[in-house]
Amino acid sequence: MAKYILDVKRGQANTAGVKAKEDITDILTRNGFEKLLFQVRDNRFLKLMMTELDWKKSLSEVIDGDTIILQYPMYSRFAGKTFFKVVNKKKLNINKIVIIHDIESLRLYKDNDRMVKEELNFLNMFDCLIVHNNKMKIWLQQNGITKKMVELKVFDYLSNSEIIDSSMEKPIIFAGNLKKSKFLEKLNIEKRVNLFGIMPSDSYPKNIKYNGVKSPEELPLFLDGSFGLVWDGNSIETNNGIYGEYTRYNNPHKVSLYLSSGLPVIMWKEAALAQYVIDNNVGIVVDNLKNLDAILNSISEETYNDMKANVDNLSKKMRDGYNTKNAVNLAMSRL
Repeated sequence: MAKYILDVKRGQANTAGVKAKEDITDILTRNGFEKLLFQVRDNRFLKLMMTELDWKKSLSEVIDGDTIILQYPMYSRFAGKTFFKVVNKKKLNINKIVIIHDIESLRLYKDNDRMVKEELNFLNMFDCLIVHNNKMKIWLQQNGITKKMVELKVFDYLSNSEIIDSSMEKPIIFAGNLKKSKFLEKLNIEKRVNLFGIMPSDSYPKNIKYNGVKSPEELPLFLDGSFGLVWDGNSIETNNGIYGEYTRYNNPHKVSLYLSSGLPVIMWKEAALAQYVIDNNVGIVVDNLKNLDAILNSISEETYNDMKANVDNLSKKMRDGYNTKNAVNLAMSRL
């Protein structure tokens, strides 16, 4: 039976979110999946009038027993609902797997009961969910998801750039949306920090240097440092705010960027991926950033080199799509 990965297109600029989805599509098409093309219409009227017909065209070659993988969110809730409407109308008995990138019920919808219910009901329409980690899996189970779930562990990150020769003497690297990373304005430490991303502040401490915006494809070329920092919110004492709290459940894509580039990571100890970092010895987890200089100074060269060797091994797997292939194979075996 055929295996398909849904390739959804819409007018999008280069962002890390697009990078994650495109990597998964590339990994699966290299491993026996066919692309199933679908274009989300930007015009509201055309979307309402044509989406069902568009799905019928996209699904015209799909038959009973085939497997389709969708990546969620898919730019349009209406298009997602219409997909199931068309599948049901055609009476297609297919395997439906969803790879989750974000759960808005844990982020933007968390105080909107109606939107949370709508999102979880939609996810329950799939046969199997590929979720980020065990904490996300438990939350989904506790909030009504009844379908089978498989843990991704960590996102892969495809790159052709050289793996970084990281060292303790080099700066900390932080890449991301700088507007939502206000903690950086308070990160007044001795260690140098190099920033990459959109919407920088005008008031960073003197140890912090802004290095501009790079595309997800070229960014690994510029991450020459000691550690990649994973932090969110406006406090150096904890991860806070919508996005900071979200790290308790999600796998930030910047973790994959850092590890695949050859950088060990610094992460909040309450983050969902903290245990992954500890288990694989690919960085350090901390309560806060106030004592970061002392923590870094306490790391021996031998300890750092062990981390670096582990990161290099993980990097090779992530560049080969190991986590994606493993999770998808496990999901298909459970259908």
